[in-house]
Amino acid sequence: MNNLRDKVTSEILPFVEKPGRCIGGEWNTVAKQDAAVRFLLAFPDTYEIGMSHLGYQILYDISNKRPDVAAERAYAPLPDMEKLMREKGVPLYGLETFTPAREFDIVGFSLQYEMCFTNVLNMLDLAGIPVHAAERTGDDPLIVAGGPCAFSPEPMADFIDIFVLGDGEDIVLPLVDTYQEVCAKTDLSRKEKIAEIVRRVPALYAPALYEVSYNEDGTVSRVAPTVEGIPEVVRAAYVENLDAASFPEKPIVPFVETVHDRINVEIMRGCTHGCRFCQAGMMKRPVRTRSGDEILRLARSCYASTGHREMSLASLSTSDYPGLRDVLLKITRDFEPKKVSVSVPSLRVGEQLSMLPEILSTVRKSGLTIALEAARPELRAIINKDIQDKELFEGVTEAYRQGWNLVKLYFMVGLPGETDEDIDAIVDMAYRVSNLRREIGKGPANVNVAVAPFVPKAHTPFQWEPMAAPERLDEIRERLYSKLRSRRIHLSVHKTERSFLEGVFARGDRKLGQVILAAWRKGCKFDSWDEHFHSEAWHESFQECGIAPAFYANRKRNLDEVLPWSNISTGVTLAYLKKERERAFTHQMTPDCRLAGCHGCGPFPCRKD
Repeated sequence: MNNLRDKVTSEILPFVEKPGRCIGGEWNTVAKQDAAVRFLLAFPDTYEIGMSHLGYQILYDISNKRPDVAAERAYAPLPDMEKLMREKGVPLYGLETFTPAREFDIVGFSLQYEMCFTNVLNMLDLAGIPVHAAERTGDDPLIVAGGPCAFSPEPMADFIDIFVLGDGEDIVLPLVDTYQEVCAKTDLSRKEKIAEIVRRVPALYAPALYEVSYNEDGTVSRVAPTVEGIPEVVRAAYVENLDAASFPEKPIVPFVETVHDRINVEIMRGCTHGCRFCQAGMMKRPVRTRSGDEILRLARSCYASTGHREMSLASLSTSDYPGLRDVLLKITRDFEPKKVSVSVPSLRVGEQLSMLPEILSTVRKSGLTIALEAARPELRAIINKDIQDKELFEGVTEAYRQGWNLVKLYFMVGLPGETDEDIDAIVDMAYRVSNLRREIGKGPANVNVAVAPFVPKAHTPFQWEPMAAPERLDEIRERLYSKLRSRRIHLSVHKTERSFLEGVFARGDRKLGQVILAAWRKGCKFDSWDEHFHSEAWHESFQECGIAPAFYANRKRNLDEVLPWSNISTGVTLAYLKKERERAFTHQMTPDCRLAGCHGCGPFPCRKD
C-alpha cells in the first residue's frame, strides 16, 4: 500500500494537472488501516464534481462512523492521469490509504447522469475488475450502484451486481452487515451470495437475478425474477425523518476548488409541485423537511469544522420550505458577522414570490436563478409549471430594486405540445426580463438563458412520450440564436447529440449494454464534457451492434407497454402517472398537494386505499 502511495507521489502526481485531486489527506477525511469491511465510494466523474455531491459525503460519513467499516473515495481520473496510471501499472485506488480498488469488499458507484456510464466501465477496467458482472469471481469486489439512474437501470445491467434504489442512508449499513454475514458462507457461489443479500436487504435490485423477455417488435414483454424469494417489483427506500437522519457535520474540505465549494445543508427532500417532466420530483416523494433548529445546528457545526465562507440551503425547491424566512433570519444573524454569505438555490416563482424581497435582502446577490421551463402559460399548463408572468415580472423587478443585476433563466425545448410560438417566446421573455431593470431607471440587466432539450424520463407522466428528433432540436437551436441580438442576453443551448444519447439511455433496456461497451472500447469516456465527447464513435457503436437509437429516444410508447423499468417502483403509482399525462393534454393543472389536498399519487404517508 505504501509502495503504491510512493509510486503515485513520485511518478505520477508531479506530471498531472491539479495533483490535489489525487493525493487524499484533505481536512476531515478518515483513513483506517484495519476494518472488517472496506467500502470504496467511486464517483464516475471528476473530483470537482464528485466532491460537490452531498449524497456522496453523506454515505462517506455514515460508513466511517462505524469503527468496523472503512469508506474511501475514488474519482474518474482525467486522461492525463489515466495515461500515466496505465503506463506505470498503477490501478484505481482509494484516496485515503492508496489501497487498490480491487482489494475493497464493495465498490459503489453514484450514477447521477447517463453520460457517466462509460466512466464506470473505464474505472472498473483501471481497477483490474472484470467489466462484465458475469465474469467476476468470489475474489472480486461486490459492485453496487445508486443514484437517479438506478431507477432506469437496464442499460447498465451487464456491469452492476446490485442497484440500490432511493435514499441510501438506511440501506448502506444493512448492506455492509449482510455482505459480511453472507460472505462468511463459503459454500455459496457469487450469484447465490448476491441473491441472499437481495432477499435480506430491501430496495436492492440485482439484474442477474431477473430474466427479460422481448416481443417480436423489440419491446419488452416481461421482466421476471429467476430466483426464489426475490421481489417481482423492487420498492425504493426513503428516509422518513430528516432530523433523525445522519448528516456530515464534518464534511471534507477539498484541496482544489470544486463546483460547489461551500457548506451544503439539506433543508428539505422531495417536491410536491408535480412538474410532469421532473423525475426527481416524482421519485423523491413524499416531502420531508428538516426542522429550523436542526438546520441551524448543522450550519453551525459544519462551519466550525470547515471554515467555508459560503453556505447553501439546498433542496429541490428551497423557497417552498415552511418557515424559510425565519430560518434565513436566524442563519444571517449568526453568520453575517463571520462574513459567511448564504445562497438560496432553487427559488420558485409562484405564491412564494411575495416573500422573495425579504429573502433577497438577506442572501448573497450573485444571480437570481429561475427555472421557467416554458415561456408561455399554455405550455406551462401542459408540464404543470405553475408560474404566472405577472408574479414573475413583479418579483424580478423587486430583485433589481434590491441590488440584483443578473438573472439566470432555464428553459426546456422539445416539450410535448410545443410550437414555434413557444420557441420565439423564450427570446421575448429574455428581453422582457432584461428590460425590467431599465424600467426602474437602472439600465437593462444581464440575462443568462440556458436551454436544454426535454428528455423523457422513467417514472414520470411523460415517460411514454417521444423525445424531439435531433433535426427538430437543431432547428430550434438555430431559431433561438437567429433571434437574439442583445449583448446583455447570453444564450447557452445543450448539444443535440449528447441530449439525444441521454434520451436513449434514460429509457433504455438491457440490450444497450453492448453499445455502452462498444463505445467505451472506442475510447468514449467523460461524455458529458464537450472536449471529450465523440458522437461519431457512439454512432458507429450503435451501427455495429445493430441497434437503432431512435427506437428508444424518439418512439412514442403505448400506455399498455411493459417498460424496461416496470419492476422498479418509486412508490408513485402507474395509475397516477397515466392520469397526470391525460391532464397534461387537456391543459389541466394539478395544484400542489400540500395546499390542495392529497391527489393519491401513492407514497406513504399520503397513500389512498
